[in-house]
Amino acid sequence: MTVPTESRVLDSTISMLEKHPLCDRCLGRQFAWLSTNTSNEVRGQSLKLILSMIADENMKSGNGEHGKTTISLLASKGMFAPAQAIAEKNSIAFSQENKCHLCSVDGQSVFEKLDETAQKALELVKEIEFDTFLVGTVTAPILDDRQDELRADHSLLHAEALKSDFSRELGKKIYDILGKEVNFEKPHLVFLYDMVNDNVLVQINPIFIYGRYRKLMRGIPQSKWDCKECKGKGCNECNGTGRRYPDSISEYVGVITQKLTKGTRFKFHAAGREDVDALMLGDGRPFVVEVSEPQIRNPDLKALTKTINKKAKKRIQVQDLRMTSREHSQRLKEDASTNIKEYTAIIEADDVVSKTDLQRVEKEFSDTEINQRTPIRVSHRRSDLVRKKRIHEIRLKKHSHKTIEAFFKVQGGTYVKELISGDEGRTVPSIASMLGTGCVCKELNVTAVYDNTL
Repeated sequence: MTVPTESRVLDSTISMLEKHPLCDRCLGRQFAWLSTNTSNEVRGQSLKLILSMIADENMKSGNGEHGKTTISLLASKGMFAPAQAIAEKNSIAFSQENKCHLCSVDGQSVFEKLDETAQKALELVKEIEFDTFLVGTVTAPILDDRQDELRADHSLLHAEALKSDFSRELGKKIYDILGKEVNFEKPHLVFLYDMVNDNVLVQINPIFIYGRYRKLMRGIPQSKWDCKECKGKGCNECNGTGRRYPDSISEYVGVITQKLTKGTRFKFHAAGREDVDALMLGDGRPFVVEVSEPQIRNPDLKALTKTINKKAKKRIQVQDLRMTSREHSQRLKEDASTNIKEYTAIIEADDVVSKTDLQRVEKEFSDTEINQRTPIRVSHRRSDLVRKKRIHEIRLKKHSHKTIEAFFKVQGGTYVKELISGDEGRTVPSIASMLGTGCVCKELNVTAVYDNTL
């Protein structure tokens, strides 16, 4: 015969209380996934109340000893006030328990510390701007062990973890005080309560700001570039600066953004990078600046744009700043090798080339594919691979005796200088090989970077 579910629940309740004192909340938590539209505390109270009613009925209908045993159990290890009242009225002896087996540390229930813990959390965020939050809990190992043992001993299939229960209740306290919303997917910050040390930490999640930069002066790297001799320590080679180049695009953008948002550090993500000696013109190169632990999450982006451009003194310019996400930042970098970029270049050839030769090369390179082995100039820091790159369009115009003006529309990640020179046969075909004469890129500008992530 199948035991009715209600009997299993009540029998498990009695069995647990016979071994351990359990508060209403922790008892109810053992059946948290049953009748879910209520609280653990109400669920636990209800189980004790039902058992108390059954015991009281037994006492009044001739089965007194059984009823007295249950009332004594509920009054002692159940810590249930109605059962205690019945016990006192009927002179039933019971021991006075006040420490729940599953939630007490050093003689006090962690749930009794909710108000105090919430205040600790709020003190940490007085100066921090946020709209959403999440609460996490690191429980005391001894309480986890007790829960695991109880679950195994009584075959509990519907129990909730203590950390989930505590985190939810602490979240309710914070919500009641601040009115901030809980967000399980992308919270602005996370409160983490450590039960062992009775301490609250706050994790401020980063912000991401999208924009485009234009580089208007040659000789500026995208990222900070340390001196290769001293690795940033300072030496005669770099005049003690530790730098190969004195500034970088990432610093022009990131340092000011970090300061304005009161963050602790920044990372600069871009859709590829131009050579140090190339300009970035047109609408600029897409980028995302990531600021860690910002105290300001909603900066004035117009003011930020103005400040960056003023500090850069026409060396770079930023535009189209807007708030974005980590996912956008990741897509931006992932798509950098597949999106389309446009360039202009000045090419110097070893020999005079004819207009007919230039037209022939234009036609040969129309929507074709090249093989590019990692260029010699970057082989010390990049894997030696052969990459296939799509050349959408090349336009060549004779500028002077041996000088050519060129336009390129190519797949992202194409090394344009090597597409011109051939790089000692590492790029096949190349403009030099097609023309049958040596060619060198004397000047290179990026004029467009298509952003497929928007």
